[in-house]
Amino acid sequence: MPHRGTTTIDRTEGVDHVLVDGSHDLRTALVACYGVEVGTEAWAEAMVVGWERRAELEHMDNPLGYLFRVGQSKARPHVRWASRRSNLPGGDHVRSAPDASMVELLDALADLRPMQRAAVLLVTAHGFSYRHAADVLGVTQAAVTNHVHRGLARLRRALDTD
Repeated sequence: MPHRGTTTIDRTEGVDHVLVDGSHDLRTALVACYGVEVGTEAWAEAMVVGWERRAELEHMDNPLGYLFRVGQSKARPHVRWASRRSNLPGGDHVRSAPDASMVELLDALADLRPMQRAAVLLVTAHGFSYRHAADVLGVTQAAVTNHVHRGLARLRRALDTD
């Protein structure tokens, strides 16, 4: 799905516009990073902080990137590395599918670092541009490029059947 626009503040529309329109992208990024359960919880907590701190966000260059970092902080206590594979986007119905290659792909995605997984999923699965993914993740476009390229290389190695 292509992204719906920029995440930086358009001074004519204000931060409320960013909080409403950028909310979906923020949730997508946090779920890509931490899985459905933890990512959704982190997104909800980050949105609460965003609405409480609207006045502060008005003066930031990238409020969505800031809220992603808030979400990362909120997710930290909830991350359980032992159960990370069962929490990936796609849910348990994908796990029960007879297609072994899907299970292999989910396992390989789970083995990526969270930022690599988020960058790979945002760019390849959700159709974000590198620039838009960088804005949402609160990093540079070069960092997203590195995360995507390294993540895809790790996926190729993990899924190599030769």
